[in-house]
Amino acid sequence: MTLANMSRLGAALALLPALLLGACGKTAEQKQREEAATLTSLGEKYVKEKILEPGQAQFRNQFIGKGGAPCGEVNAKDAFGAYIGYQRYIAVARDLTLLAQDVSPAEFEQQWRQLCR
Repeated sequence: MTLANMSRLGAALALLPALLLGACGKTAEQKQREEAATLTSLGEKYVKEKILEPGQAQFRNQFIGKGGAPCGEVNAKDAFGAYIGYQRYIAVARDLTLLAQDVSPAEFEQQWRQLCR
């Protein structure tokens, strides 16, 4: 992920509240659960677009990080059809989804701390 993409990440996060305004007439807790479910589903969709066999993806430890970024872990298959093990991801938008394998460990950790924890 380039620095230009990371700057677009901030702009994408700013748009997230507009996506979540459709939850009127519900309790704050209901709205929060629905917003988290919607963002988590979007995060899964964006991650699946980056892996070889999207229908075989396994997700766990998913949560919405600070700023509204969907974060979690995905286990995906490699070119030989074997699962590679769970790796962390940050999924903000289609072009701004980052898997731990995509960048150096230090760079991913920096983004994880900034967007997820």
